[in-house]
Amino acid sequence: MIIVVFGLPGSGKTYFSEHLAAEINAVHLNTDKIRIKYNKQGQYDEKSKQYVYDMLKQEMVKALQHSNEVIVDGTFYKHSKRIQFIEKAQEQQQSIQFIEIKANENIIKQRLKNRDGISDADYKVYQQIKCMFEPLESPHLELWSDDTINTMVKKAKAYIYE
Repeated sequence: MIIVVFGLPGSGKTYFSEHLAAEINAVHLNTDKIRIKYNKQGQYDEKSKQYVYDMLKQEMVKALQHSNEVIVDGTFYKHSKRIQFIEKAQEQQQSIQFIEIKANENIIKQRLKNRDGISDADYKVYQQIKCMFEPLESPHLELWSDDTINTMVKKAKAYIYE
């Protein structure tokens, strides 16, 4: 199974994904870590972004050889990026689930201000992506990261395994 965790910068995607991966013994892959691994930090032109998502797909396919569940996390703010992973899941004969992580804008602003992680995203990037964000129209789970992490993981497990 492939679980795509997506949402705006600062929403809590990676924090949630790390906890969910630990809980269900899944491999966790992240666009920020892929960007670093392939020396694409600070490169956000369309060609570089597509390269990162292509490498994420490759890493996902490799991980599926060793694990029943793989979590990929990134903004996935464009429908075209999500479709690529749906198609790859079909090629791999894997089910795919989408979980959108949301947060209040004031919380996001505070998180991005205090960010010391591997992501380059700041509040300006958040605002740009928010304007371009294409909602996922198909059924998926929406979680708010102002909930406790345990509650979020519990809801995700119920959704994934229902």
